[in-house]
Amino acid sequence: MFDTITKRTLLSIASLMVASCAGGPFNGPEHAMTVAETHPISVDSQVVTLTIDVDVTATDLSDTDHARLRAFADAYMRDGHGLLSITAPSGTAADFEGHEAAADIRAALNGAGVPWSALAGATYRTGGAAGGDQLILSYTHYVATASKCGVWSGVKGRDYRNLRTPNFGCATQNNIAAMLADPHDLIGPAPFAPGDAETTVRAFEAFRKGDVTAADIDTTINAQASGN
Repeated sequence: MFDTITKRTLLSIASLMVASCAGGPFNGPEHAMTVAETHPISVDSQVVTLTIDVDVTATDLSDTDHARLRAFADAYMRDGHGLLSITAPSGTAADFEGHEAAADIRAALNGAGVPWSALAGATYRTGGAAGGDQLILSYTHYVATASKCGVWSGVKGRDYRNLRTPNFGCATQNNIAAMLADPHDLIGPAPFAPGDAETTVRAFEAFRKGDVTAADIDTTINAQASGN
């Protein structure tokens, strides 16, 4: 009788221990999260703008404006996405000069490396308000931001469960966000550049002439390696 009661008691205790281990805090869903899920990197779009005053007394852009446009074009070619918009004023006495300046700006941006297909024109209605003699250049770029580090809650001197601390991986995620050349890559892959037509033509010409190509050289090396 005593042995039966003892066995039942031990079995009950063992069952409770197994149940507590299986459904307890040791196996919570938050413990299966990856570092990227715990400290995600968010990607947000921002608009970069540059304003240039319309000088009705000048017939061309100043050297300062040309320098600013070159820097703006370099930033767009490096970080920009979509079109680069040039917005000219409308509804003021400086409309004609503004549109002429916009044409000069488009030419300067193209000379700095921005393709014509990437330039877009627009107008904004000023109604004679102050500041209506400015041209506004704008484009979109993306910024990556990771979660903030320094969360010390839940950190204990002794943790027998051997779980990650809240800060684990946070610095790595912040470093990745800071080093990304183009945060838009986290949203979607960059488009492939067009193939080099000259390289393709040279390969076909070498094949037609019977010249040794890289594929033939690799085949020879593989044959020698397998023969040895």
